[in-house]
Amino acid sequence: MKLRHLAAVAALSLLPLGSPVLAGTASAEPTVALAGTVTPATVGAQRQGALPAGQQLSVAVSLKLRNSAELDRFIAEVSTPGSAEHGHYLTPAQFTAQYAPSQSDVQRVQAYLRGQGLTTTAVSANRQVVDVTGSVARIDAAFHTTEASYLDRTERRTFYAPDKAVSLPAGVASVVAGISGLDNVAVHHHSAVTRADESASAAPTPGLTPSQYDSAYHLDKVGGHGDGQTVALFELAGYNPANLATYDQQYGLKGPAVSTVSLDGAHYDGPAWTSGEDEVEMDSEIIRGVAPQATQVVYEAPNSDQGEIDIYNRIVSDGRATVISNSWGECEDVEADAHLDAVNDIFKEAAAQGISTFSATGDYGYQDCYSPDDPNPKDADGKPVDGYAAAVDFPASSPYDTAVGGTTLSLNPDGSYNSESAWSGGGGGESAVWDKPDWQPGSGGRTVPDVASVADPKSGFSLYTAGGRNNPAPAWSPTNGGTSAAAPLWAGFAVLYNQKAQAQKQSNLGFANPALYRIAAGPGYPGAFNDITTGTNKSSQVPQGNGGFAAGPGYDEVTGLGSPIADGLAGALLGGGN
Repeated sequence: MKLRHLAAVAALSLLPLGSPVLAGTASAEPTVALAGTVTPATVGAQRQGALPAGQQLSVAVSLKLRNSAELDRFIAEVSTPGSAEHGHYLTPAQFTAQYAPSQSDVQRVQAYLRGQGLTTTAVSANRQVVDVTGSVARIDAAFHTTEASYLDRTERRTFYAPDKAVSLPAGVASVVAGISGLDNVAVHHHSAVTRADESASAAPTPGLTPSQYDSAYHLDKVGGHGDGQTVALFELAGYNPANLATYDQQYGLKGPAVSTVSLDGAHYDGPAWTSGEDEVEMDSEIIRGVAPQATQVVYEAPNSDQGEIDIYNRIVSDGRATVISNSWGECEDVEADAHLDAVNDIFKEAAAQGISTFSATGDYGYQDCYSPDDPNPKDADGKPVDGYAAAVDFPASSPYDTAVGGTTLSLNPDGSYNSESAWSGGGGGESAVWDKPDWQPGSGGRTVPDVASVADPKSGFSLYTAGGRNNPAPAWSPTNGGTSAAAPLWAGFAVLYNQKAQAQKQSNLGFANPALYRIAAGPGYPGAFNDITTGTNKSSQVPQGNGGFAAGPGYDEVTGLGSPIADGLAGALLGGGN
């Protein structure tokens, strides 16, 4: 499944470091270097020196799944219409029994880490993740690396990361997939393009209302309002319940109160402004507008690789939600491969359990590594460079995720659908990490997006959200958009579909892509998707680069298969994906 560093996986080296496997054990064994545990961001960065020995770090140690070949086969069968196993999903307990790391594997890892002076703070219910804390000195000793500070002169920022691959005693390394939290390079960004304060208003604004986007995409024709369904919101920030209540009251939306599951010490919700609050409120309000009766559970954690791992792992372990909406991500090129693998393993569990995952593809077109904090990067000698080559966003690029791109939507005077074009900011392109999945036509790497919907803030949503740091007071604004708006809209569709499917004694949507691409390859495509054929994703926000992808008939790397004609798509899915 991997394109990047395939050779490294086969080149795990035995090092004569001889650390004991368990506390109190006198014998030593060779130490194995784990491939993919060093972030690519250290290449070209200037090492500043070792981190202070007493500094505390918290990391997530991910363990390898068992029976991986059988799991891959099962996911393909359970997600493909027409298969004998289609829709026969596993419960969290069944997944853990068949595919999760064994209890003895967890105990082996815990014993080693404890013997190195690290403290276990949590073990996930599905046994995939062991969270530990400790000083830099103990982290260095346990993982046989050195945590160092680096200066990235191109992006003009500092970060910390290990200066070489993690090494572990062979018996421990054989069950460890990776360690998340050894670097702080990947600060995940949310894709919301939200209100400009000069357009904020105390009264509702002319942006898209729930009735307008529900009508445009025929979401109001699917039937139901999300009754009995639960959707999980992946969030790295908090929200103000009062803002959500204002939105609901304005549009007459009634449904279960939003609840929160806080992880890793995150307690962000309330009236005090927090960075990223606009993202959480956008996600919740759009889902409420599509499926008002659905139960929304916000899973929130600190903005870190460990936070990402712990949120997704808790969602699939809880087994409450059948849909995940995610509007956060990071440029694929800066993430360590082992971390990408660990997240992807959790997405495999989601697919096996019938959970649909929808992720935003980013808002910088085909150049996802672009940083608005440094729009004109320079090399170490101060010369301008093209620091923003083609790149895509993760986790949208995962082959077990439905990646959602962006469009510009035009309505008729009566509010009905007129047309769509590709939004220039919509993330899209080819993954440098993941190979092309069997369900996606063509060769080479996995391409994104898979689907799309309105994201251009010029045709954006009217939402009630907090403002920016300089003007945090909540207000109405019409300039809300980004692929962050598109992902929850698609998640809302999945909620409506699941309610309809259950009423007809059919299975949940689950991992959607095999069925979506099957529909697109058949005669039902024109009735299920709005095929978007104009526009490109050369973003006007990125000053450098002359590439990009163009929308065209059928699938493209700007709008995917297109936007939903929700009633037609639901009908095609219920008919077996034809």
